[in-house]
Amino acid sequence: MNNILEGVLKEFSKLAMIPRPSKHETKVANYLLNRLEELGISAEIDETGNVIGKVAATAGFEAVPLFVLQAHMDMVCVSDSTKPDYNPLTDSIELIRDKEYLRANGTSLGADDGIGIAIILYLLKNCKEHGALKLIFTVDEEAGMSGACGLNAKYLTDAKYLINIDSENVNELVTGCAGNLRVDFKRAVNRVKPLQQQGYKIKISGLKGGHSGEAIGIKHANAIKVLAQLMNELKCEIASVNGGRAMNVIPSEAEAVIISNANVEETCRKVSEHICENFEESNIIINAEKITLPENVLSAKDTKAILNLIENLHDGIYDSETSANIGVLSTVEDHIKVEYMPRFHSDNGYETMKKFALEAAQKSEFEAVANKPSPAWKSNKNSLATYMKKIAHQQGREMTQHVIHGGLECSYFSEKNPNLEIVSIGTTNLNIHSPKERLLLSSIEPTVQLVAATLKEAEFIND
Repeated sequence: MNNILEGVLKEFSKLAMIPRPSKHETKVANYLLNRLEELGISAEIDETGNVIGKVAATAGFEAVPLFVLQAHMDMVCVSDSTKPDYNPLTDSIELIRDKEYLRANGTSLGADDGIGIAIILYLLKNCKEHGALKLIFTVDEEAGMSGACGLNAKYLTDAKYLINIDSENVNELVTGCAGNLRVDFKRAVNRVKPLQQQGYKIKISGLKGGHSGEAIGIKHANAIKVLAQLMNELKCEIASVNGGRAMNVIPSEAEAVIISNANVEETCRKVSEHICENFEESNIIINAEKITLPENVLSAKDTKAILNLIENLHDGIYDSETSANIGVLSTVEDHIKVEYMPRFHSDNGYETMKKFALEAAQKSEFEAVANKPSPAWKSNKNSLATYMKKIAHQQGREMTQHVIHGGLECSYFSEKNPNLEIVSIGTTNLNIHSPKERLLLSSIEPTVQLVAATLKEAEFIND
């Protein structure tokens, strides 16, 4: 397999041209069907929208147990202030490459998980020694995991091993992950004439944000929480509030249209100083722009309700096994909506966080819908992980084995086939789910070599 880096990046660059936000994967699914056909591989789209492919064993490897190679098609689509008109439904990703990293121009890169797909496509073209393979490219991993949840168990029953290429550190083998619960809050609001005199548009930006599983414990401030703190201190009237882009992303930006007679600029300065002192943040910007007085605002009761909900919802680490993230706050016509995601590694953690969320909704008089949880993935015996660490050592690097606090589709695959040995690996991807996302180029070749060697030597895994 010569020139691995360029071969994988060629596959990835084609994927970057295809808009593929969660729940809009039809274009990329059709692309994959055509690409697999070019490689001589039969594939189909299942009833959930996943792409399923079958690859015959190469000569001499017919007795090797069936392997599943898996990645997801969708990506978190976010942009920064340099791309105010970015439309994830129509716009491609503009790639920028330097000696060390690949990144995007003003948007998320989509290496989560486009690089997983690109690696699999490269292997299919170049790896000539492997047993029978099953390919599973799923939809909607980032916004609900409905692809993994809806996958028919028949696609996994005859498999012995599964490699998920969706982790974020080239030197880590992941053999367990947190489950998560998605809670949607909604409240109808009434509007009244404002009583105070000066209108402002408040915008919070410059926060680090990040993945709500992997970055939740490193003291990144939540822009929605910061906005609520600011509005509480101002005792303002609220015309609209919005913040965050996705439930599983720590919000780095939020904004509101308010009316206040207080010294807004001074309060913004004090809140900004407080955030810098208490969080790992140094670039926060809180801008207050005077605007024409809005015609109406939320009633005092509705204002109190939304601020109470945000205050009462736990955000950040709760204990060693649980956390939560207030991901999205939005004003939609005559409703206020909040999207919330607790994570947990145990049934007890799930019950605790669900109870807290529903109690917060009741206290604030919000409707709350707790969706079906994504299960935690707990891997006990895993000879595949042990063998892959051995292969990596032979290739000149050491890999550590971890259980992560983020969510992976592996939890659903394990639930559908408890005997399936699963490992999640990946390239080193930094600042995922943000416009600062970047891919360490030097991590691509080791990942490809590890998978290729594992497929080649699969018959010896249990020796």
